[in-house]
Amino acid sequence: MAGPLEGIRVIDIGALIAGPLAATLLGDQGAEVIKVERPGVGDLFRHVGSSRGGMSGTFALLNRGKRSLALDLGQAQGVEIFLELARTADVVIQNLRPGVVDRLGVGYEQLRAVREDLVYLSLSGFGGSGPYAEKRVYDNVIQAYSGLADGQTNPETDEPEFIRQLVTDKLTAYAGAQAVSSALLARERGRGGQHVELSMLDTAIAFLWPDRANDRILLGEDVVSQPPLGPSFKLMPLADGHGTATAFSDAEFHGLCRALDLAELASDPRLVDTAARMSNFKHLTYTYQHVIGPAARKLTREEFEKRLAAEDVPHGVVRRLDELAEDPQVVASGVFSERDHPVAGRMREPRHAARFLGTPLEPAEPAPALGAHSDEILAELGLSGRAPALREAAVLA
Repeated sequence: MAGPLEGIRVIDIGALIAGPLAATLLGDQGAEVIKVERPGVGDLFRHVGSSRGGMSGTFALLNRGKRSLALDLGQAQGVEIFLELARTADVVIQNLRPGVVDRLGVGYEQLRAVREDLVYLSLSGFGGSGPYAEKRVYDNVIQAYSGLADGQTNPETDEPEFIRQLVTDKLTAYAGAQAVSSALLARERGRGGQHVELSMLDTAIAFLWPDRANDRILLGEDVVSQPPLGPSFKLMPLADGHGTATAFSDAEFHGLCRALDLAELASDPRLVDTAARMSNFKHLTYTYQHVIGPAARKLTREEFEKRLAAEDVPHGVVRRLDELAEDPQVVASGVFSERDHPVAGRMREPRHAARFLGTPLEPAEPAPALGAHSDEILAELGLSGRAPALREAAVLA
C-alpha cells in the first residue's frame, strides 16, 4: 500500500531549501513529484555543501523521490511545455521572488486557466506585499527580522545570536507542506483549488511567539510576569560531555539533589518547594551554577543518565552528530537508513518523521540527476517528438 498522498501530482519549481523540501515532504507521503529545473546548472543546492560525484548530500536529501525535468522557463517554448504539464498537476510549489513566476507566465492565475482546481503554494521571504516584499532573502535575514536572533541573545554578552542552522527555511517547508495538505482536503470537499501564500517571516514569528515571547502575549498593566522557560534551560558540563536536567516539580528537584549526592540541598527553605524556588529565583540560579553544576561535572554521561533515570528526573545528554546513528532510541525507532545513491554514492538519511500505520510509506527513490526524466515526462505528455528540437534550442536538457 502506498502513502496517504498516492495519486497526487506535485510540480516543484522551487530552489534551495524551502520549496524543494516542502515538495519532498509531500513526496515522502506518497505524492508524485516532478522537479522542474533550468538546464545547465539546475538547482544551486546541487552544488552547495559536501558532495560526491557532482551532487551534494544536502540536495540528495532535499530532493529524494522526485523526477527531474530540465526545462527553461525563460523561453516561450519552455512555458508552453510547462503549461501542458500543469494540466496534469494537483499542486505547484514555488519559492521564487514575488512577481517572478507571473513574469515568466507560470503564476497562479496563468496556471489556474489550464487547471482550475490547482493548489498553488507560493513561498517567499516576506510575502507578496509590503515594504520588504522585494528584498532578496536568505535564512539569516529572516532570523534577524523575525526576532529569532533576539530570542537567542547570549545572556553573558547581551548579544543576539543566530540559531546555527537554516531553521526558517526548514520551518517554512514544513508549514507549507501542511498547508498544501489542508488545501487538498478542502478541494476534496468541493471547495476547489486555491492559492496558498506563506512567508518565512510569518512562519518564524508564529513559531517564536508562543513560548519565547510569552511575556508579550498578554497586554495591559495587571499581568503577573514570568520569564520565558526556554532561556532557563542550561547545559551542564559533565566529565565527558554535557547533560541537561529539568526539575520543575518538588519531586523532580528533590530527586535531582539525591542523584547528585546533594540531598541536604532540598531542605534549604529557599529551595524546599516550587513557590520558594520561584520566589528566590536568583538564589536558585546561583545554586545551579555553583553547587549543582560542579556536582554534575564529576559524572560521565552514562553515570548522569543512570542516576537521574533512577530518580525519574527529566534529563538528557548531548549526543554529538557523529553519535546519533548509534543512539539506542534512534536505532529502535529506525530513524536512519543507508543506501547507495547512483551519483552521490553511499549515504545515510533519516526517514520521514511521521509514521502512517494505515498507509505505510515506501522508501523514496534517490534524488535525480539534472534532466534525468525529461524524455520520460515529455513522452507522458505526448510530446516526445519535440524533444530533439527543444534540445537544439536549449529549452530542454
